[in-house]
Amino acid sequence: MDSSSDMHVHTASSPDADVPAVDLCRMGSDAGLRTIGFVAHLDLNPEDHCYGGFSEADYMKELDLADSSEIQVLRGLEIGEPHLYMQQAERVFTRSRYDFITGALHWVENRLVLDEKAFQTGNAIELVEEYYRGILAIVQNTDINIIAHMGIFRRGMARAGFSTDLDETILFPSLLKKILQTMISRGIAFEVNTAGLRRPEKTTYPTAAVLRLYSSLGGRRITVGSDTHRKENAFFGLSLGRSLVTSCGLVSCGTFEDGEYTPAPLL
Repeated sequence: MDSSSDMHVHTASSPDADVPAVDLCRMGSDAGLRTIGFVAHLDLNPEDHCYGGFSEADYMKELDLADSSEIQVLRGLEIGEPHLYMQQAERVFTRSRYDFITGALHWVENRLVLDEKAFQTGNAIELVEEYYRGILAIVQNTDINIIAHMGIFRRGMARAGFSTDLDETILFPSLLKKILQTMISRGIAFEVNTAGLRRPEKTTYPTAAVLRLYSSLGGRRITVGSDTHRKENAFFGLSLGRSLVTSCGLVSCGTFEDGEYTPAPLL
């Protein structure tokens, strides 16, 4: 693995993950990583598996223990549906304690798009469009640094037996352009999430087509993250993710420290 960063790593402080940060730092250092951007799930939808599972005190204690490692530790938070729950979230976390805040969309109304059940009734393409309207609301209306795993609905589609090779830049060109232009104008970084490469859909979130559109519109703020939750999948696909970034005409990816984006050349 190239020496690089992984900006989406979950620790045991997330209810759906089980590896302590100090162990992940050791594993990351052994794998050649220079920086890990940790995120804990802060989900305020009562239907979500991670609802009620976030403790800022426990999370900070865990990262304090990991901070003695030789690898750079960045402190992040993944807020689910921040366009709906940011006011509640602000009462649960202290923004000044974090290097970056990531916004994520897992739910469209009462449908979890990671789950096949979301696609077993109704029109799948209409649900995808609603997903992107939710993403637009997030990037327009919330104070985040990174938009996470855009296109993760493919996980639910694949589980439901649907093809995931749709091209949303063709299906919803105006909507996608508006999302990406808003991100660019507001300085929100675009995460290339590699977790889909180890799943049946075999793609990153976002896909190459979406990333190429972002690049063509002048977007330059990129982070790469594995969405690690388990030891066996730690840091999976980072090199492939970085190769995709360069193939789409982008020359750097970066990190956030104290809310400031720092690009690093892709070699």
